[in-house]
Amino acid sequence: MRARRLVLLVSLSALLGGAPALVAQGHFEFGGHYGRWSLNLLGNLAKDAINDATKDEIQDRILTDIQDSYPGFSLTSYEQNLDFNSSGDDFGFGFRFYPGGHRGSFSLGVSVEKSTFKVLPSVTTLMQLQDSGTMATATFNGTAEASAIIKAMSFLLTFRWDIFPSAVVHPYITFGGGISTAKALDDSILSYSYSGQLSGSAIPTETVEGSDTKTLRELKDEAETDFPLPNFLPFIQLNVGLKARVTKNIHVLVDAGVFNGLMISGGLAVRL
Repeated sequence: MRARRLVLLVSLSALLGGAPALVAQGHFEFGGHYGRWSLNLLGNLAKDAINDATKDEIQDRILTDIQDSYPGFSLTSYEQNLDFNSSGDDFGFGFRFYPGGHRGSFSLGVSVEKSTFKVLPSVTTLMQLQDSGTMATATFNGTAEASAIIKAMSFLLTFRWDIFPSAVVHPYITFGGGISTAKALDDSILSYSYSGQLSGSAIPTETVEGSDTKTLRELKDEAETDFPLPNFLPFIQLNVGLKARVTKNIHVLVDAGVFNGLMISGGLAVRL
């Protein structure tokens, strides 16, 4: 029994004694970066997803305004063709730890990100209506624009593998994720506007238009049911890049990949 205890104590001593050595041989790297964000390169995937997400909302807004003046009209058909644009940027600062030292490939990083995402869909709409009492028909033909602006402060944990780290210029792969603060979604600004011509067999031709701007927090407060949304925005990062050594301790980085969309960024890193 004493022999087993002695072996255990020796093993623990060796492990604890080696931990400072591991930190000593490793090194930290501090850096900052700036990136440009977009969904445009996703093409029809993003277009279809945004169209599905906005179709019912735009339809209901237009129909409600028409029914305020003509309560007898009900919807018989609705068509919507969508185009969209998106843009955004991201500023980040963080540090990485390379447990293998200057020649190590693997590193663990923590960063704080300040991001702004803008999604700007525009649509053409064609709505057919009918009065259930008189059987009179009407058509609304118009356009609508919407915007969603999210400003998020987030915290990320990432894993990076430098390929041929001793080379002056070498590639790397980064994977990780994180979450935003709760304010990111609540303070998101959602707005819309529409305008079009309403005409029919029993009504004069007239312009119907409307607009509104609200935060997601305001929409949650007005909703009769709970929003199926979390209190924070999750982030996934997966990118590939190139890292160039300018001096012994200064490196320049350029990368591209996934960051809740597509991101191209550049940065500067300083090793200690």
